[in-house]
Amino acid sequence: MNTTVDGDVARYAAAVRAAFADLPAPDREALLEDIEDHLVEVAAETGGTLQERLGPPEAYAAELRAWAGLPAAGAARRRRLRTSRLGRRLERLWRAALAHPAGGAVVEFLPELRPAWWVLRGYLVVQLASVGLSPLVAGNGLDFPLPTILGSHVLGLLAVGAAVVGSVALGRHGPATRQGRRLTIAANAALGLFALFLFGDIGATRYAAEAHLDQYVVSGTYPEPGLRNNGHEVSNIFPFDAKGRPLQGVDLYDQDGVPLVATHEDNPELEARLPLDQRGNAIPNRYPQEQYQVDPATGQRNPVPAPRPQR
Repeated sequence: MNTTVDGDVARYAAAVRAAFADLPAPDREALLEDIEDHLVEVAAETGGTLQERLGPPEAYAAELRAWAGLPAAGAARRRRLRTSRLGRRLERLWRAALAHPAGGAVVEFLPELRPAWWVLRGYLVVQLASVGLSPLVAGNGLDFPLPTILGSHVLGLLAVGAAVVGSVALGRHGPATRQGRRLTIAANAALGLFALFLFGDIGATRYAAEAHLDQYVVSGTYPEPGLRNNGHEVSNIFPFDAKGRPLQGVDLYDQDGVPLVATHEDNPELEARLPLDQRGNAIPNRYPQEQYQVDPATGQRNPVPAPRPQR
């Protein structure tokens, strides 16, 4: 940063500091914490001097007073940031936590987590937007780890990347106005609550899935593919009418309209010659099927006869 910008930051910070000369030391320190770092970030952006961007130092100091809940400069009655009994008690607890070695270490470590929060914040923004728009936009909804945008994980990944870039830029420069800072704090709090909901829902879903799997493990039974009758694979179906006459070319579906397809997992040497529709596609749920038993030694194919119905 050049000498002109350094001088502008120093003069502006000194004027703001002078505007807080009437405040008690704890309140003054709380308001002036990181003030110069913030002014340096604002001055680094293009667009004129600090006074042109933030207004006169006295006006900027007045905004900080109002944001902190302090009286205006020159007011006869002075009050602290925390005047209630609960506020004073929380302040004592906070100071005691800071005085403890572990508490001090945690507070010193928290600023290092800000870049990680900026990245997570961008991710949460896309997840929240996807959930909020799901009733309006088809293909949106809560999906982990990547959100679904218009039914596409690729679009979700691109949206997350753009949101992370914007979130990091906001975190590095910060809002320049008091209203912007308030909105940022409120948005961070809302995203934090949404993160608790998101990861809590993921944990609950995973627990339910594991519990469902444990039921199969405990009982010793596992779902098997294909059609089954008393545990035995159904490789073909032979329909008959009410008079016991065999039917041909019957298409079978379940209660949801899904085709019932017989399998040959237990008998890999069994082959079926499936009929074709007008487009040349096989019809796997038309019965009875024309089937052949293949001899693995000779390759000979023997027709499988129809069984005798058991009454």
